[in-house]
Amino acid sequence: MKTLKILSNQNKLYSETTSEAFYRDEQSDFSIRMVTRGTEEYTLNNKTINVFPGYFLVLNDGTSYQRKIYTDGLSNTFSVQFSKRFLADYNRSLSCDDTALMDMPFDDANTPPGFYETLYPLKNDLMFTLLHLKDHFEKKADNELLLNEYLYHSLLLFYQVQHKEVLINSRRLNFVKPCTRNELFKRLNQVKDYMISNCNQAISVEELSKVACLSECHLYKLFKDLYHCSPHQYLLKIRLNRAKTLLNDTNYPINEIIGMIGFENASSFIRLFKRNYEITPQNYRAKNLA
Repeated sequence: MKTLKILSNQNKLYSETTSEAFYRDEQSDFSIRMVTRGTEEYTLNNKTINVFPGYFLVLNDGTSYQRKIYTDGLSNTFSVQFSKRFLADYNRSLSCDDTALMDMPFDDANTPPGFYETLYPLKNDLMFTLLHLKDHFEKKADNELLLNEYLYHSLLLFYQVQHKEVLINSRRLNFVKPCTRNELFKRLNQVKDYMISNCNQAISVEELSKVACLSECHLYKLFKDLYHCSPHQYLLKIRLNRAKTLLNDTNYPINEIIGMIGFENASSFIRLFKRNYEITPQNYRAKNLA
């Protein structure tokens, strides 16, 4: 089932619930794309990114991509697409002083900004805002003023996430030349996206080295500088977070979940889960079902 709503200012809301779909050569305006259940696979710029619950993907205006949904059960996807004019106007409201905004309130000459097309963590205020927006949309709310208020707030919160995940984090890479820092940050983000998208697979440092086009030792050093942990530790965090989502949102047996997130044996998974969350997977599921 697909649902699309185009607002009068050309912002768009789109949701889809299906177990299997494939779309080739798509483009959209700048968009925030999330999954509340299941998985959605995107292919863009010669890379594949899987979007799970707990993350969202950002696509810039004009980016070409293909996407695929394939799950045992139903997947539910939701995207918010911002028109060029709305995004440029929002960015202008942040960068110009009040006098300039009053003198030229409807200046359409501004170019919308571009962002890193990567996976961002979906949590806290942005997660709740998007889920509320999705709820109003799926209940077919006709109040455009309310929907646009949610869209404005979503954009505000995304800018805050982007500031933290990109601008602040990239400064941990201590290089004199900004172009060097930006290039290395982009490569490390590709490694991060690769680990999230393939967390159910056995991942070697050789693979990550090839993704980043960096030597293994150079990658290890830069990754620790940026994320304050090793690639192996980061991958464990991804898998444990994915386990929490599957324990919460599905009825898969725990032994099946262990295989789905890339652990090779149950004892190491249970031990790590309890060490990180101070509760066993079985008790965690029971607690959330109560």
